[in-house]
Amino acid sequence: MAEREQKVSGGAIKHYKDLLVYQQAYRAALMVSKLPRSFPRSEQFELAHQMRRAARSIPANIAEGWARRECGGVPSVSANVDRVL
Repeated sequence: MAEREQKVSGGAIKHYKDLLVYQQAYRAALMVSKLPRSFPRSEQFELAHQMRRAARSIPANIAEGWARRECGGVPSVSANVDRVL
């Protein structure tokens, strides 16, 4: 496992939350969740729901990929990732 550790400015990456791409995706998902407030009323529900789901799926996929990497590809890992996010 040590050979797979990546280096960042603060040290080795030990958790998916240490990944810059996860942090950026998480911040983007938060921004997307606020964006539909400015939509016309007719678009605030269906389109907003679809946008939120798509934005949340990016950090969720990163976390799931990290968990699969750490657990050796155990299929039940994806069920546990939802509780983290």
